Amino acid sequence: MLTNFKKRETVAKVKAAYSIFSQAVKLSVEDNGETSGWDTSDASVVVEKYLLPYMSGVIKVKGSIANYPMRTLSSQGNPEMNRYLDWSWDLSSYPIYIMQNGMHFNYSNSNDGYPTIVVDINGSGKPNIMGIDGFAFWIDPKTSSVVPAGYIFSRENILNGSFVRVCRRDNTWQYYRGGYCAALMQKDGWTISKDYPWGNGGLTKK
Repeated sequence: MLTNFKKRETVAKVKAAYSIFSQAVKLSVEDNGETSGWDTSDASVVVEKYLLPYMSGVIKVKGSIANYPMRTLSSQGNPEMNRYLDWSWDLSSYPIYIMQNGMHFNYSNSNDGYPTIVVDINGSGKPNIMGIDGFAFWIDPKTSSVVPAGYIFSRENILNGSFVRVCRRDNTWQYYRGGYCAALMQKDGWTISKDYPWGNGGLTKK
């Protein structure tokens, strides 16, 4: 029952993050035009010019949150066994923004060719693993909207494709494993299905 509660809570938080960023981008487009015309010369410009004015109470932090990695989804998804950090959680290069609801996010101008937001839905709390409490969204320049990263791919490809960001646990070494898990949730009607690579939520070795 605890596992089912945690899954429902995770989905609810991912949907909440999706809603927050969707609304921010929608409002920003009204003021600043389509996202394809935004100034993307610097990632911090995008966040601070086009996103933060349309969000409440966000705090910027760079380089001062100690021991806070976001790990890629590995075969076990266990922090002690999985030492490969996701690209986005390098505090020396990417600031973290702390949201009013306690979620953390950061931003890159191009990941898979899309502006990408990565959200940690429970802040710096464990397990800090992509697909478990870390989820990625794209800002789609074709529609000027926020979408789950990987949404353009089929469910089968998100689970079993050769993309580095697939929502799958296996022994393949990749920095980006788990980046498309929010898209899998969406395709499954905002649920965590039986074949979702949940394990024990990344909290144990098995």
